[in-house]
Amino acid sequence: MTCSLRSGIERTLIYPSTNENLPDERITCDFLIKFHAAYDLPKMDIVGRADPYFRAKIDDGRIKYVSACVVDTSNPVWNEEWIVRKVPSNGKLSVEVCDKDDTSTYDDYIGKFQVDLKTVENKEIPILGPLNTIQGRFKLSIILLENSPDTVNLRPYTFDGPVRYARHHSLSVGHLTKINDERLYFTWEIYLKRIDTYFDKNNKQKWNSSYQAAKSIFEGPMSQVMQSMIKKAHRVLYAKTTTNEFGLLNSHEDFWNLLINRNTNKIKPCVYTYIIEDHTWRFSETGASFFVDFVSKHALHANCEQTVVYAGEFHPRPIGGWNQYNPNEILSWNQWELVIDNGSGTYAPDLRLLNELKDLLVFNFPNLNVITYDFNDPQLKSSIKACRDFAKSPKAQSIETIKLLLPSPLLH
Repeated sequence: MTCSLRSGIERTLIYPSTNENLPDERITCDFLIKFHAAYDLPKMDIVGRADPYFRAKIDDGRIKYVSACVVDTSNPVWNEEWIVRKVPSNGKLSVEVCDKDDTSTYDDYIGKFQVDLKTVENKEIPILGPLNTIQGRFKLSIILLENSPDTVNLRPYTFDGPVRYARHHSLSVGHLTKINDERLYFTWEIYLKRIDTYFDKNNKQKWNSSYQAAKSIFEGPMSQVMQSMIKKAHRVLYAKTTTNEFGLLNSHEDFWNLLINRNTNKIKPCVYTYIIEDHTWRFSETGASFFVDFVSKHALHANCEQTVVYAGEFHPRPIGGWNQYNPNEILSWNQWELVIDNGSGTYAPDLRLLNELKDLLVFNFPNLNVITYDFNDPQLKSSIKACRDFAKSPKAQSIETIKLLLPSPLLH
């Protein structure tokens, strides 16, 4: 049965809604939405054609999607997919098409449309601009998916793939800090499946009132100034630009490829700061010069949200540890470990949720070797030290190029 009345009743009993304005959830459906392409988009600037991307949402933003940006074209092809489960049978999909403008704070609006979530194949829909002028056509397909025992008890509006990433590169940060290492200004954003299956969204990790740096951000006379500064930095670091990179992560091999240093074609021995929010896993290198100047790197990634799903640090580690690592030996991806912890003073995540964190990552990246530690664990401190020591060692400076086992999973 594709649309389930029984599952809707079960969801109401198991996860009673806290929002009385939710649409009718007695009958729910699972959808695969395919965003194929757009045609005949107007020229928005004097020079060149549009750099189009789109934003999609279901039922006034209960779940949202942002596409890749296709550069300099009136006929962009995306071929992107979005699986959303437990959507009310009367759900509506809204899409807004924009032209990315890297020189402006705001992008140019092209037009929008709205459709009912009903099965269609390769349907072309008019894009309506100001005064309902037709600004091109958008082609999409909507496919109704079968329910299964694995999906019947998911929460409403559950994102279920595919796992995809965006890598943001802020040239302006590099210019400001005058440090010629562009990798230090990358931020990564991975859209993870079923986060709220593993973490209760009604019981997030609140900012730590015992941590002075967090108190300076979230309360006190200067908190508004601090938040304004951090939010501006967040917008710069996670801005959608024409240089952003987008791709799919279909396996743990793809994940490791994401952490390859493309200058040396090797996994870089470094520590990353991360947060997980409702839909994404965001992170950057912990020691990057721009980030260390902020009172809280976790608040920076979280855009000063008072709560997060989880937070901490992680680093890659060859099985056996960095101390035993032979840099001239080519390791398979199964010989690498992701060492992840709850090391965030700003949010002080509950160490009892580390198992859920591991399960979430393994679900999204099957066969990924995940090792979890509490941030106070001496073994963690030893592993981080070994990673950083190796990065400074003569071995690291003379490493031969590691052969990539898989091509980079880029969409474009």
